[in-house]
Amino acid sequence: MAKVFLILKVLRLSTLYDIDVTEDGSFQFTSDNGHKYIVYFLAAPVPDKEGNVHTFLNLGFSRDGDHACNPFTTKFDAKIEATIISILNDVFEKHDHRVLIYFCFGDDGYSRHRKIVFNRWKKGLTRSIENHNATIQYEETEIFSCLMLVSDNPLKGLILDAFEAYLKDYQ
Repeated sequence: MAKVFLILKVLRLSTLYDIDVTEDGSFQFTSDNGHKYIVYFLAAPVPDKEGNVHTFLNLGFSRDGDHACNPFTTKFDAKIEATIISILNDVFEKHDHRVLIYFCFGDDGYSRHRKIVFNRWKKGLTRSIENHNATIQYEETEIFSCLMLVSDNPLKGLILDAFEAYLKDYQ
């Protein structure tokens, strides 16, 4: 069984783009189509009701230095998905006490599309990661968000309450 796992792991690794870690700690890679992707995490201190401060890592990424979501003009690239999932799993492996969040803003009309993509990516995360989705109204648009954390985090209840309060600040 271990041999099969090792073979699958080698195959999975061969489907990733080469990742460089920049000076600021973000991750970058270039796709076969020549698009440069940057995956980054912005730390946000979020207090809970007991006075603890949790660090929420807000996931963001850009393509070719732009955050705009243009109509889909290129084919699906499984290596991009595998590379981003690998980065997320790596962050949780190295920082299992951290919490990742993301927001899918709707000012360009593509928030629902991004949510679908993120939901697909979450399926590739390590089984010990659980997700808590939320939708909030901001001005005239819906914002989809998610909090991801290790399932056995002893502060999970406080973190989820802090996330709910954090989201209320946006409404």
